[in-house]
Amino acid sequence: MTKTAKSRLTRGETYTRDLDGGISLQGEVSPCVFMYPGYPLQISLILDAGDSRATAHATNRGLTATTAGEKDVRRLLARVRIKPCRRCSTPTFDPATVETNRAGLCDGCFLGDLKAKIAKETESQSLRLADRDRQMKASGHKFRLTAWIHPEAGDDYQADWYFTDRPAKARIRAFLREEGSSVLDDFQVIAL
Repeated sequence: MTKTAKSRLTRGETYTRDLDGGISLQGEVSPCVFMYPGYPLQISLILDAGDSRATAHATNRGLTATTAGEKDVRRLLARVRIKPCRRCSTPTFDPATVETNRAGLCDGCFLGDLKAKIAKETESQSLRLADRDRQMKASGHKFRLTAWIHPEAGDDYQADWYFTDRPAKARIRAFLREEGSSVLDDFQVIAL
């Protein structure tokens, strides 16, 4: 009979570190540490700075669930530093001490930039589609079929096709089946 090492860590336990100015830093051992043998010690972090909250991860790649203990989690939490957002001065994680994609921005500034980028891309896609619709209408097409293709394996994707006559639902379903979609009713017919 083989003995397996028992984790010295507790699932779901929250570790808290109070910082100056009423800021609180909370950490919890990430579930993946317990789920995957050999996964490095990682804590999921929440920075609570009143009106602002942020999340990140801190990792010690030299420890795992079977080699780490509560003191290691507390040491890892103690190494996390906070600094002002480089744009608005809201407290945020110092990217030199945690794993984050925020590059020194607080969540509010980061998400604001992300929303603006998505809005710009969405507008650009809408303009390209409207231009293509005009070109297809000028060439005699009267309808656009926009559908999501759901293959049995792989990622879903959106596709557009143009028709001179309104396609019947049976024809569309057969068309989507030929394209390899497992879902045959995720489509919209738009009159040009």
